[in-house]
Amino acid sequence: MPTTAGGPQVITVFVEDPWRTFSAIQLHQKRPGSILVMQGSPRYQEINHSQLVRYGQWPPKMKPPVILTAGCDTFGQLITLALWLKQQPDHGDVTIVTSPAHLGRALAIGRIVLGSLGWSVSGVAAATGDNRPETPLRTLRDQVRAQIWRTTLWNPISVNRPCL
Repeated sequence: MPTTAGGPQVITVFVEDPWRTFSAIQLHQKRPGSILVMQGSPRYQEINHSQLVRYGQWPPKMKPPVILTAGCDTFGQLITLALWLKQQPDHGDVTIVTSPAHLGRALAIGRIVLGSLGWSVSGVAAATGDNRPETPLRTLRDQVRAQIWRTTLWNPISVNRPCL
């Protein structure tokens, strides 16, 4: 795994919106040696890739990203990322790329789940049309779920269930 002075740099993006992925690709290109992790169902992975290729936004010589397809919501996707990161030999930095409205909740979950594994977690807001507001209750719910997972490694919703 490529590393920086502080350990590996991982950039992860939730692919349900191609503009998020476009922003993550741009960030990945500015951080040589970083690892791009694309998260979302196989269906969204395919749609996302096709749209970016069609509009000339997928770099033709880009190293293939890590594809993680488990997890049907933000919490499940970050648990999936945590399980992948646990297999890595070193800790480093994770940058979550998502919409501005979604970033706070994603960071709240990520800092508990990934931070408990020794990873530093930051975020980048992607230019996107999906700015549905998050509610404080959803964030609180997912922080509780993350604390339960952190202390017990138990998730009441299997990350391996099929996503629609």
